[in-house]
This record gives sequence, structure tokens and C-alpha cells, in this order.
Amino acid sequence: MNKLKISAIFAAILLVSIAFVPAVSAKADISQNEKYGDAIDISNEKSISEEDIKKALENTNKISESMNVLSETDNEKIVSFKKDDGSIGYAILWKDEKNSNRTYFAVVDLDELVAEKFVSATSLNDSAAVAAAISAAKSSFANGSYVETYGDNITGGLHIYFSPKDADLLADGSSAIAGALAAVLGLYVSGGMLSIALGTLVGLAVQTWYWYEQNSDGSLDVRIPYVNIATIPLTGHVYMKIGSHWYTI
Repeated sequence: MNKLKISAIFAAILLVSIAFVPAVSAKADISQNEKYGDAIDISNEKSISEEDIKKALENTNKISESMNVLSETDNEKIVSFKKDDGSIGYAILWKDEKNSNRTYFAVVDLDELVAEKFVSATSLNDSAAVAAAISAAKSSFANGSYVETYGDNITGGLHIYFSPKDADLLADGSSAIAGALAAVLGLYVSGGMLSIALGTLVGLAVQTWYWYEQNSDGSLDVRIPYVNIATIPLTGHVYMKIGSHWYTI
């Protein structure tokens, strides 16, 4: 998978700079990526305050700090993390067999694992048993969300597709979807702090603009050019296409 070569030092600068961004603005600068030259300029009165960004970063950092890898192979990764309510959440990431540039991700429901008899209730404290059960039952949790690369290292970027269910959950502030997103972005963006911050900004963007930019079926597409991710540490902003419009966040 393509990974951005951005150092941890720049990632640290990013978190400091984001914490002092006063608001989220919406604007279009189509010249940054001609691939999306049909994007339409849009003005939006909604904004995300400095405090909202700080709070979101703190919550996402907590998820990252508590995230544990239960199982990992070349094609699959299973993680656990602590959610906002203190409970443990689980997520599975796996490569598309036909498209190695695409990685699906899904949040796991342990109650469903037990109900479907993939694992017994007495085995829930056995991380190896839980990971094996999640791997066996991943199709039960798949809602169709994925992250994929497009283009090359210069003109390409990341495309994040949220299924209708996952988009709705993330728009409502689901820490489980946020945790799964942070985990999958870590496969594409070098530097844990950078992937966390990027995931946080995407999550805030979805919460703010999902109801305006959602597809007709309730799903949502987010595209972020590599060149814009690479400049985040210097600008404190990320330029992304949410649905049909470009936003600087």
C-alpha cells in the first residue's frame, strides 16, 4: 500500500497547529487537483470550533492509546480499543481480494458473535479466541465501508467510502466507527499521530456535512489528495472533497 513519508516530528507539529485552528471554513480551489475539476464552490455557515476540535482529538487519542492489535496477517488485521463509554470495541480490516489497493473495515458486535455461536460468552476474555471468532464471522459485520488509493503518488490520494449505516453512525458521533477509521487510515498514512489527526478531521467533517453531502442511498464519499495530506503539518488544514464539494478544514 502507498504510505506517505511524513515524519513523527511533523505529525506532532500537526496536532499543535490543529488545536489552534479557530474554525472550519468551506472553500474550493479546484486547481489543487484537476481530477476533480468539476467540483462546485460552496459557502457554508457551519463551522467547527477550536474546542470541538480539541475535544475530538482528545477522544481519538484515547482510542489510539488503548488500541491493541489482536491479530494481524498480510491480508487482515483485528484490533480492540476503548470506546467513549469505557467499553471495549473491536474492528476488523481486510484487503479486497480483487483489489489490493482497497481495504474494508467493520465494527464488531460481540453480542452478535455470542448469539451466532462463533464464540462462547466465557471465552470473551481470551483475545486469541475473540480474534479467531471475528475473523471467521467478518462477513456478518461487513457494512461495505472501505479506504482505497487512487492515481499515483503525485496526482492520487485516498478515497474513503462510508456505507449508509456507517456514515449515519459516524455522523452521530460513533466512537466505534471513529476507532475503525483511525485503524484503517494507519495502514495508508505513515505516523500514528498523523493518521489519528486525519481520521479526526474526517470524522468532524462527516458530522458537519453528512446530511448535505450524502449520496442518494445514504452513503458518503470522501476524497483526500496526497498533496493535501502532505501539507497538513505546515498549514494545519486538510483540503478534501466531501460528496460533491471541496472543503478546507
